[in-house]
Amino acid sequence: MSTKAVFLDRDGVVNKEIGDYVTNIKDFQINPGVSQGIKRLKDAGFVVAIISNQGGVSRGLYSKNTLNCLHDLLCQQLSRMGAGLDEIYTCPHHDAMEKCLCRKPAGLMLEKAIARFDVDKEKAVFIGDSDRDVQAAENAGIKGLKIKANTNILSVIDTIISEIPE
Repeated sequence: MSTKAVFLDRDGVVNKEIGDYVTNIKDFQINPGVSQGIKRLKDAGFVVAIISNQGGVSRGLYSKNTLNCLHDLLCQQLSRMGAGLDEIYTCPHHDAMEKCLCRKPAGLMLEKAIARFDVDKEKAVFIGDSDRDVQAAENAGIKGLKIKANTNILSVIDTIISEIPE
């Protein structure tokens, strides 16, 4: 049996996009439907991971420690809803500061997740809210879905679950 997976962009898909970097816990809000959607995916046997550029670290707007605290909070909140992530992949770099191979639209973070969890690329989807996310999916050889930022993703999740068989 091959592994199926859904990868999620963070800001705008998992949590509220506020138009600037989320730099502290008080600004971190999980979007409607995310907890339920992740739970449905996990119940259906999907690997679920976040794939996120976090260039604010490189720009000095927040630290890796702050980023880890935000992700700890996210995991705690998801856990309370009976949902959980398999992993969170982030790129702390920013084009204005340095070049890297992991920043989306490059597909390296997705490729790492695909390899780690032995994901069948035909059964993998990356949900994002930007063209960069769709391009990253294409660069990794998987399907990319672009949604409007801060929308409820339950209908998208339900469609993915119905379209990707065991």
